[in-house]
Amino acid sequence: MNRKNRRPNRWLKITVSLAAILIAGFLLFISLIWSGFFGPIPNTEELSSIQHQQATRILSADGEQIGTYHLQNRTTVSLDEIDSTMVDALLAIEDVRFHRHNGIDYRALGRVLVRTILLRQNSGGGSTLTQQLVKNLYPRQTNGGLSIIAEKFREMMIARNIESIYSKDEILELYLNTVSFGEDTFGIEMASYRFFSKPPSDLTLPESATLAGLLRATTFYNPHRHPERATLRRNIVIRQMERYGFIPSEEAEIAIADSLDLKYDRRELSDGPAPYFREHLRPMLSSLIHTEPALDGKQYNLYTDGLTIHTTLQSEIQFAAEKAVSAQMKHLQQILDKEIQARPIFGEEDPDVLRAWRQSDRYVHLKNRGYSDDELRVYLHTPATRVLFTWDGYEETEITPYNELRYYLSFMNAGFVAMQPGTGHVLAWVGGIEHKHFQFDQVTASRQAGSAFKPILYAAAIENGRTPCDYQRNFLATYATHDDWTPKNVRDEYGGRYSLQAALSHSINTVAVQLAVETGVPAIQKTAADLGIRSAMPDAPSLALGTAEVSLLELTSAYTSFLNSGKPASPVMVTHITNNQGDLIYDFRQKDEADLVSVSNHSHLTTVKDGIGGITPETAAAIAMMLQRAVDEGTGTALKNQFGIQQVIGGKTGTTQNFADGWFVGFTPEFVFGTRIGGYNNRVRFREFPAYASQTALPLAGRFLQNLPDRVELAGDFQPVQFSAVDLPYSMVCEDYKNDRLRDRVSDFFRGRSSDEPRVIGDEEDKDRNIFRRLGRQLGISGN
Repeated sequence: MNRKNRRPNRWLKITVSLAAILIAGFLLFISLIWSGFFGPIPNTEELSSIQHQQATRILSADGEQIGTYHLQNRTTVSLDEIDSTMVDALLAIEDVRFHRHNGIDYRALGRVLVRTILLRQNSGGGSTLTQQLVKNLYPRQTNGGLSIIAEKFREMMIARNIESIYSKDEILELYLNTVSFGEDTFGIEMASYRFFSKPPSDLTLPESATLAGLLRATTFYNPHRHPERATLRRNIVIRQMERYGFIPSEEAEIAIADSLDLKYDRRELSDGPAPYFREHLRPMLSSLIHTEPALDGKQYNLYTDGLTIHTTLQSEIQFAAEKAVSAQMKHLQQILDKEIQARPIFGEEDPDVLRAWRQSDRYVHLKNRGYSDDELRVYLHTPATRVLFTWDGYEETEITPYNELRYYLSFMNAGFVAMQPGTGHVLAWVGGIEHKHFQFDQVTASRQAGSAFKPILYAAAIENGRTPCDYQRNFLATYATHDDWTPKNVRDEYGGRYSLQAALSHSINTVAVQLAVETGVPAIQKTAADLGIRSAMPDAPSLALGTAEVSLLELTSAYTSFLNSGKPASPVMVTHITNNQGDLIYDFRQKDEADLVSVSNHSHLTTVKDGIGGITPETAAAIAMMLQRAVDEGTGTALKNQFGIQQVIGGKTGTTQNFADGWFVGFTPEFVFGTRIGGYNNRVRFREFPAYASQTALPLAGRFLQNLPDRVELAGDFQPVQFSAVDLPYSMVCEDYKNDRLRDRVSDFFRGRSSDEPRVIGDEEDKDRNIFRRLGRQLGISGN
């Protein structure tokens, strides 16, 4: 009997011991969770200041959003900005008892235990919206086994804390702004625009049900990729809304009968106008925010803190520039493609193509994955399905990576930039034809400028005593001290004398080179530096014809001096930055002309003119009027004849050797603008089409001016420039050309030469050249 009594006691002790062990283990388990062993448990203070990542917005000067910087493709909206059907659909399918629990739905947990563990059925996860919010804010760090149970308990703990701090509406708002809808799309606003091209306030019942249904499996139910599945899932959501009384049966039937009707827009938050401009700013802004203290003393993150970058760009001018680049480059590419069909630019195993391949991200990625040289060679020549950019839209085709590279390297590209001459504000920036495939920025790329550099030469000559009405002989000359170089005119016509203003207007090369020799290359180099050009200048008279490699931004900035009393304006791109509360944290705006704001090494964000001397206001005004004549009567006449531009405008074309690049830099009283057209390298050029800048770059400028609205409202205080507002100490009224053949023949006779022979500059017989020049000046003949 005693033995029988002892057995229950022993089993009781075992049971109690096991229970104690389980309780102790459970308490230890909970303690480990609470201590953060399985992931951090945020305290009340942290939870009270939940901040999900917010993209930084980039605004134009007229208030238009032109893009963002972000880590996640997300924006934030309030619950009031979301249609109520979206909230109802979400609750019906994800958490119908949301308003009745405190973060943990015990009824749902019981269902999961019974169906999943006992009946072996899939009944869902049982997580409330609050628990799902916790997963969005504090992602799981481990998976599988005991850790998944620990994560569940951890999420419950945090969910209870969130429910004690936030109202139900605040939790819904947080959830809808953090949840992922797939395709790197976070938050209801981005999803609404992605799939239906509308704000969440305009969502219809079927659209809301589609987005709510997508959350269960964002890839499987993606309405763009799998419309049938998405429709079935949408209808389940609608039936749930009907079941729980969110909508009447009649409305449910109408919604289910509706088609999916997607308006899919794959553009990222970062897409939009001026991608090259935004990418140019990105590293400078990032460096600024990391190294320079904000006005409020706080440290900010460019990608997550919801800042607003206020730029100088004008949306109407940017749109006009982008439209002009697209139209002109499509036209030119059609001409080039015909030439390529007859004679390809790049051949098989071409060194330029192979060099581009070794510099590509794809090559680096494969190399890092351990591909051998043989495997890389096989990959390079193995066809695959690719989607190619064309001027008529994207096209899917089978092509080898090698031929894909050849295809993209054979495109002509273009850059365009516009600036205010007084402030330096950058009004438009187009760095190429398509940023996704051509990321090298043509605005900052350095190339030879051709005759677009000549205004700097003529400015140097005038600064050193010449006048626009001085005359210079137009003769063929060979420069013995420079490898017997013989510069020629475009039309190969010589003889007579041109006034300097006519020689610039008609781009007479022989006169330009003679002028460079007489002025002196060092003087030209100094004037270029005074106008803000920092690129290296060659020590040769060929500098007169634009052999210096400069960027489009550099040369356009130099031209601002002609409308700014001789002082070049450095490019200004950002005026100020505000935080997500609208408070000013960085300010680059000038208080007055004497107070130039400079931010350490971030000079391109603001105006920095120290060390730039400029030219005299008189010289600047003279060059401006000479360039106006170039458009009215010289190489730029197509702007008025072909494009019907009637406004006052000046400018200069530039064509480099073998038609490699075409330039046009010009100005109106309101702004200065420049464009350059060229290929990947000098091999990518027109070989049959006479691709002078007047046929390539100048028409792009004409299209741009045509695209502008009748009146452009520029931000800030700005007065249009009057080209002839300065009183000049010399006259600009004179004949363009003098055909003084008798005087030329007398000069040649004394030199013992025929007028048709090239004069050799720098040989022994040329030593008396200065004597003849002085004699000519005494006779009233400027030049040779």
